[in-house]
Amino acid sequence: MTGKSLKALIEERFESDSLQLPVFNRVALELQKLKQVQGVTIHHISDLIMKDQSLTSRVLRLANSSFYGGLKPVETISAAVVRLGMNRVANLAMVASQLMAHDLQTKVAAHYMPNLWCHSFVCATGGRWLAQQTGYETLAEEVFLAGLLHDIGELFLLKVLDLIARDPVRPAAMTKSLVFEVLEAMHQDIGYRLLMKWELPESYARVARDHHAQEFNETDVILVITRLSDIICHKLGVGCTPDPDIVLAATTEAQALGLREVKLAQLEVLLEDVVVEANALMTAPR
Repeated sequence: MTGKSLKALIEERFESDSLQLPVFNRVALELQKLKQVQGVTIHHISDLIMKDQSLTSRVLRLANSSFYGGLKPVETISAAVVRLGMNRVANLAMVASQLMAHDLQTKVAAHYMPNLWCHSFVCATGGRWLAQQTGYETLAEEVFLAGLLHDIGELFLLKVLDLIARDPVRPAAMTKSLVFEVLEAMHQDIGYRLLMKWELPESYARVARDHHAQEFNETDVILVITRLSDIICHKLGVGCTPDPDIVLAATTEAQALGLREVKLAQLEVLLEDVVVEANALMTAPR
């Protein structure tokens, strides 16, 4: 080890490697930017996805999964866009991208990756449902992506910690407790800075930064919904130790959205099914 602190080593990696580490797929990122362009067509979306064969096959597999599939399987990206819409398919590409990133399990990350993926996907799906149920249907896909990326800082940190642990010159020992401390202390700030560096909309970066903050903007609908979905995941133990004593209806987030106990109980049941889907996606043949 050098005389530098672990935080300093992480910051060095952020400055030098944050555009190269396999945290995002470049095509999936470009899709998020392309869908904001006026006049974008189905062909623009499908042509961009098909530049990456691995991403194409995974998007088609997701489009035909039980969550998204219709009566007849879709066999082309264009058909998937027609059925699901450009926003949904662009987000499926990001789901596929994150699946590939989480699949890169190294020794340091192996303990965390499956739980991190499950938590992110379940939080995203719960957030989409909440948006649809609370009068924010037009924001549903944005909420989904915010939930999928809210812990992106943890994914980035795990990959950086693995690089530091495997440094051929000065490898650093990584214990589970040390990794946990780093994730807890740094993932929100790193996630915010990473999403801003990748030039994704600031609304997603704010969620990454503020999803655990004690004080937050209660008028930021995407943030409030993602926070509530995240809290429900923690209550159920999705990717973490369960905390059944959480009273969802008493949370600031639920009150801000005007949600009562019956609707929240419905979401809990839904998310238990989503956990099964998330695990199936993680273990599906590549």
